[in-house]
Amino acid sequence: MESVYDRRDVNRLIKTSYNIALSYLNMKSASKNSFFLREENIEDLAWDFIADLFQKDEEGNLVAIQSYFRSCKLDELSEESSLIELRKLVFTKVDDNIFRFYGEKDPSLRKIIRNIKLAVKDQECKNRVCYRDGYLIVGDVEEPSGPMMPYDFMSIRLCSRLRENYQIPDVIIEVIDIINSQNEYRKRFSLVGLASIIRESYVLLQDDEFNTFTNPKAVNNLFEKEFDIFLDDSVDKVKTTVGDRYIKKGKLKKEYLNLYFRAASDIVRNDFKEELESSSQYERLKSYVNDLDYEQYRENHRPVLEYIVKLIRQDLIENYRKEWVRF
Repeated sequence: MESVYDRRDVNRLIKTSYNIALSYLNMKSASKNSFFLREENIEDLAWDFIADLFQKDEEGNLVAIQSYFRSCKLDELSEESSLIELRKLVFTKVDDNIFRFYGEKDPSLRKIIRNIKLAVKDQECKNRVCYRDGYLIVGDVEEPSGPMMPYDFMSIRLCSRLRENYQIPDVIIEVIDIINSQNEYRKRFSLVGLASIIRESYVLLQDDEFNTFTNPKAVNNLFEKEFDIFLDDSVDKVKTTVGDRYIKKGKLKKEYLNLYFRAASDIVRNDFKEELESSSQYERLKSYVNDLDYEQYRENHRPVLEYIVKLIRQDLIENYRKEWVRF
């Protein structure tokens, strides 16, 4: 790259990198894990977060860019592969700067993140866990496709396990177990999101009034006596608002309607109660639709089922917050 680019090349590279960073930050700002970003000018942050990539040395070389692509053997990459590598570089730079941004905005969160990183490092060999690109990642090989684990999924499962005397290493062991005990989502979770959950959980654990309702006995009572009521209400609501519409649009056969919602109910129930044997959404739906093969599921059924599950989960969590957390 030392001798083949001119100012126009650099300007195009900067513009492309900016667009990548802006899209990534917009996606991040929509997440519950990144509430600080919503209060900022995302366009300005995008420029600030990638600025270091375009610093030049005395000879005018883009040191960071050249160093990265030299290790990627740029001459052997196609245009598409080069863009993929650029996206990786920009994503990593943005994630690093988000971490620093959070540290400046919220020192307590930064301390938790630092302690999580130390705990993850201690667990690397024993539990095959690492920190990379802003995520805690479990396992040697990760399937690149599949949905990310929802914030509320981790929050509710982790909060129900935490105890007041837990230290960060104890929490990380629980997090690893939660990630490993499911096959529906990717084996990773946002480090900043996890830090936010941990901080919120410990604040609640120190609250005597909240503890009255969140000790193990209270949790069991809620989940055993009230959870199914909440879930049934959410299933009925989504079935009423979405089910008929899907049938009219031809996205869902009428005879499949109840089977879909039974499978969706099982999936959401297991998200919170962990009482069923771990299985994928495809396997859960197949238990009701015996002749369903995976290709059919992926092409025709997966988007519909995932959307139904998402709506039920969102409504359930909203009801849960209104009726329980308000205490």
